[in-house]
Amino acid sequence: MQGSKDELRMKLLDPLRRHFTAADAAYRDYLANGRTFRSASRLRECNSAARQLLADFGALLPPQYHADAAALKDHYDVWIKLWDEHASATRPLPEDPFVFENSVTFPKDAQERLVASA
Repeated sequence: MQGSKDELRMKLLDPLRRHFTAADAAYRDYLANGRTFRSASRLRECNSAARQLLADFGALLPPQYHADAAALKDHYDVWIKLWDEHASATRPLPEDPFVFENSVTFPKDAQERLVASA
């Protein structure tokens, strides 16, 4: 169900762009401030919100962007699952280090194509 350009921009692309910007800032903060649970938690909030936008409104995208949306959603699914498992296993305090392995890298090219599509 492809939507109008205005609907696509309002419901998905503009909010998604804001989440990408917030996630980038949260990730830079995470790296700069000791990779703490507090910083990782902000990044999780951004990633969860972006994933939800893609789940709710990804069908509004033109077909040529469906693979990009799927790649991002897949990354978020894996990352959030790993994040939750690690948080449950370690029960960190806000200033504790919070690092886990993830072999599914962020699809930066998919993000760039979606941002440029608006």
